[in-house]
Amino acid sequence: MTNLVRRCVYTLHFVAASIVGGLLLPVVSAAALAIALVRGPKGHAAVFAARTYSRVMQRVLGWKIEAEGVERLAQVSPSVVMVRHQSNLDVIVVGEVFPPGAIAIGKKQLEWIPLFGWLWRATGNILIDRRHTAVAMEAIRRAAESAKAVGVSVWVAPEGHRNMGAEMLPFKKGVFHLALGAQFPILPLAVSPLSAVLDARRWILRPGTIRLRVLPPVPTEGLGPGDLDELMARVRSELANAQRELAPGAGEPILPSLHGASIERARA
Repeated sequence: MTNLVRRCVYTLHFVAASIVGGLLLPVVSAAALAIALVRGPKGHAAVFAARTYSRVMQRVLGWKIEAEGVERLAQVSPSVVMVRHQSNLDVIVVGEVFPPGAIAIGKKQLEWIPLFGWLWRATGNILIDRRHTAVAMEAIRRAAESAKAVGVSVWVAPEGHRNMGAEMLPFKKGVFHLALGAQFPILPLAVSPLSAVLDARRWILRPGTIRLRVLPPVPTEGLGPGDLDELMARVRSELANAQRELAPGAGEPILPSLHGASIERARA
């Protein structure tokens, strides 16, 4: 297959998957909303939506998700789960392992997505306005109090912004204040680089294996604001090391010229 033909196939795959994903999201959200209205926010509406959307879209995308250490999500709960936000398709990856009873913190713009935004709020998740730091910090403080009172895990993106680069952006202190305030252990969740299978700017999508790993917990019990920098550095280091280990080709360039190099299908 020539490079041009391969590029066309990948682009058609990208367009088709985008259409299917866009049509599927409101359907799944509506079904999950009905579950939430009947069973309340503590039901399994969020897990139903996450699993259903993830597993259907895995087939559409041609992705296979291999997970390690998932048992820690149940064993270490409540906790603050920290995972990088690489792409809008993150929901497909983390949706495979998102546990019952957990909540997530996301940007305020999510509420404008029809049905999905309503589902986000109906299942107890939190939206923050990153343009107003004081308001965002207050929302995070309330999230810590609520999570501690109810005993639920909180999922956050420590960089605060979408980033598909190999190098992580500076971490936001707010999510670490959340962990310290609630005295919840931190569970770093590493995901292999999605750039191995996705280049949204070039409209390229190809099948492959996505690997994720839930790392051992980082304790926060007894720690305070004075320990913040050391805590952030430790979590950052552990996520970076794990991501390098999970990367196809152990960090070699990916999608350089579409010469058809296959993605190594590593097994857990």
